[in-house]
Amino acid sequence: MGFLSFLFSSCSKTPSTPPKGVLGPSPWGFHDRSFVIGDNSYRFTETASGGKLDGLISLQDAKGMTLLVLDFYCYLRILEDGTVMLWREAGEKSARRIVFDNFSLSSLRPLSDPLVTAANMREEKVGLASLPVSQHWELSPYLVAGGHSISIPFDWSRFEETLVLADHADTGNPDKMARAIFAFNWTERKVEVFPQDWFNNGKYDFGYQWITRVERRSDGSITGQGIRLGRFELDETNRRVKKWVIEDRFYGFSDDAAN
Repeated sequence: MGFLSFLFSSCSKTPSTPPKGVLGPSPWGFHDRSFVIGDNSYRFTETASGGKLDGLISLQDAKGMTLLVLDFYCYLRILEDGTVMLWREAGEKSARRIVFDNFSLSSLRPLSDPLVTAANMREEKVGLASLPVSQHWELSPYLVAGGHSISIPFDWSRFEETLVLADHADTGNPDKMARAIFAFNWTERKVEVFPQDWFNNGKYDFGYQWITRVERRSDGSITGQGIRLGRFELDETNRRVKKWVIEDRFYGFSDDAAN
């Protein structure tokens, strides 16, 4: 059984309304999920099995036409009308960015040759197939802990808040992490940065263990999960673990939070 097969749980879903919460990261949080927007149905599937395209995920329509291809570590949220917020980290060192794209599923068109598109994506390290129409915005993640105002030319207040995992500093050392939660408040146009001290300063194998997803509960607390870590709840600082719901060095991936 390969690495991706180990991490993919059996998460086939009966087509329904858009998933509540966040889908991601790709490919684990998307694998074999399906949903319906109006009269249109969509599903995510592996772009290719094995080889150089391993780990890419494709969004297909009801006819099996590929509309979008995503590389590793993309996240998205879909509103009921098919409006999508998609984000990821991109670039290296000083060019590192948190990248957002806001678009409608109805704007996507079938790719003429999905495998060629996927191969070009992987070679050029662009993260996803180009979008025909998108509100695109980027921000450097190199911010100190605390609140920061953001200047964005779009009104994304419908999404209210987006929690993003990214490195808030370049440590220059693979054995030292600077992982943080970026809480983007689109209504107030600000972002709060919460370094994950418990992880960054913990005795973890950072090439083997990592945080995969976080979400805000209705009571305001933040919960999350991580590969070969488990599921956790943060304390009131959002920087330390309050309690482990599951602590397991063999933990793979669960898509429960996306339902």
